[in-house]
Amino acid sequence: MDSKELFGKHQFAVEKSASFHLENHQLGIQRDKDGWIIFLSENKEGQTIEMQDFSKGEYYRTGKSNTLVITPALPEKPVVFKGNLLRILPKNRFTFFLKIPLTIQIYHTKSQADNMLKEFTSKRLSNTWFGNPDSGEPALALGNQFDLDFNQVKTGLFEAVCPVTLYNNSSHTLELQRLIIRTENLTLYQNLDKVVTSVVQIEYKGQDAAGSTEYHYSKMYDGEKQEILAKPRNASGKSALKINFHFMKNIYRIE
Repeated sequence: MDSKELFGKHQFAVEKSASFHLENHQLGIQRDKDGWIIFLSENKEGQTIEMQDFSKGEYYRTGKSNTLVITPALPEKPVVFKGNLLRILPKNRFTFFLKIPLTIQIYHTKSQADNMLKEFTSKRLSNTWFGNPDSGEPALALGNQFDLDFNQVKTGLFEAVCPVTLYNNSSHTLELQRLIIRTENLTLYQNLDKVVTSVVQIEYKGQDAAGSTEYHYSKMYDGEKQEILAKPRNASGKSALKINFHFMKNIYRIE
């Protein structure tokens, strides 16, 4: 199914149902007189897609509205990119592109927090920990894959392209090891056939210096027209000052 067919408003008559065959899930929705029945099954590679059994579905009592809204979102936890192949020399700026699996949110009537019925990930990512054991934070492991050319990025139907620009404003080469992307600060845009996030712009000043992070719209990547699919989870648009990089320390002493 095309993501454009899934996302948006859907109207259901009472006792009518719809089926959505996603990349890794089978989603069935049925309208009840005063609520909704949602059937979700995860399909592993090679499995036959099973028919919805609404007797096993989750029931949500919502009232008379026949409108359901399905929207994309980014993962609730931040994601960690393992950039062990990247080296950025001093005073150099470098842009690359990550692919982040989308989360799917289902609302009744309209997309506001109190109306959310269900949220699920299109692709499961492994849990990880970012930072030191005593001062770090839980996150999701994104892996080490990246692209260098925006026009050549190939995404799945339920993946977003995340442009990342790093500026090494230090006197030493930045050997990127682990980089955290705080997805709660990112907007999702529709740019032709791609879903693209805000640009993540990070200034690196050295391991012992506080850098800076900005999140902004870019016509180059997000499209000439700001077609917003989803606003940031962090409604304030601001984030607390936190580390962006984590460097693994060598525990062995070199004589």
